[in-house]
Amino acid sequence: MPGYEKLDEEQLLLNLKRGDDAAFTEIYNRHWEEMLNIAYRRLGSREDAEEVVQEVFVSLFLRKQEISLRTSLTIYLRAALKYKVIDAYRSQQMHIRHISNILSETSTNYDAPDQKMSLKEMQRDVMEIVEKLPVKCREVFVKSRFEHLSHQLIAESMGISVSTVKKHICKATALIRKEMNKNEADLLFLLLIFLSTKG
Repeated sequence: MPGYEKLDEEQLLLNLKRGDDAAFTEIYNRHWEEMLNIAYRRLGSREDAEEVVQEVFVSLFLRKQEISLRTSLTIYLRAALKYKVIDAYRSQQMHIRHISNILSETSTNYDAPDQKMSLKEMQRDVMEIVEKLPVKCREVFVKSRFEHLSHQLIAESMGISVSTVKKHICKATALIRKEMNKNEADLLFLLLIFLSTKG
């Protein structure tokens, strides 16, 4: 913001507490890229990184009247990011453990060689079903699961909202699972997870 780039952090925070939205924008512009890079290095997912950084700034805006800094705003934001990243990382690890448990349980149902289905065979079957999806739904699903684009990038490239992107992905996943036979249901679910975007 014109003029705001010369303000120090203490003055920016003071202005923010007075309800100055331009001060918030300046704080965001100064810090978001560095924070995004830090979060991405820790989480390995751009989408997760964007989410935790957004949560930090939303918290800053909502709690601006409560904030009393003992150090600099930069240190405050980095500390807030650290805790958000830890929470996100724990969620990721729980997700991974959950997948491992499902794989363990599911593998017992596929003991006979002729009952086993390779991931390549599954991908082939999934792609055949994907081709039958409604045009918009298929386009979103392919961009997400195979081109590994974030929800935000898909939304921007297609001129739709992030919410619409998520609805299309949910619809596509449901339709694909419905088309697969019952014995493949659990493994298909895992395949769709492994194909999912990493950010």
